[in-house]
Amino acid sequence: MEIKAFFRMVIFLMNSIPKDIIYFVPHYTKNGDSVLILFLSGEKKIVPMSIRSFSKKLYSLYAIDCQAIKKLIAQRIGQKNLLPIVLPDATFIPVKTRKAVVKTDPIFGYVNMSQIFRIDDKIDHFEMLLRCGAVLRCLGSAKYFKKRITLASVITDYLQGIWSQGALKIKEECELENVFGLE
Repeated sequence: MEIKAFFRMVIFLMNSIPKDIIYFVPHYTKNGDSVLILFLSGEKKIVPMSIRSFSKKLYSLYAIDCQAIKKLIAQRIGQKNLLPIVLPDATFIPVKTRKAVVKTDPIFGYVNMSQIFRIDDKIDHFEMLLRCGAVLRCLGSAKYFKKRITLASVITDYLQGIWSQGALKIKEECELENVFGLE
């Protein structure tokens, strides 16, 4: 892909409002890992970047310190991995969408919590019916995913309360006593 075209696509996607994203999942292309995004409009886009980079870009749209918010979420819900991405206008829940071809391949994508309509448990997977009518095939346990929805709801409510109180409250909650690493 031409560099200019790549940057135009990234700018387009980053200017899209995250609440307009139904899901974003890791996707294999001939050029390597990419992110497949489904928008409310029904449009699908492939972005040539890792799922990790894409999630960091989402946080940066709101000038949210990715590491600080992840630390806060981990403390509040009592788990360190597979954390939801909580933004002021959207919450994305991690879901296993593929098997890794290579051990280091990303296998988890993220679904906008407000777009989940129904979860159907199958024998070896589950399917998520989304409000737009799309179906996302997911690996793993539907029961465990429902637990993630509950945890994401709790932390979303908590963070919405903090964001409504402003930056000083956020700083207190993130425990940023020594921002510059000075002793």
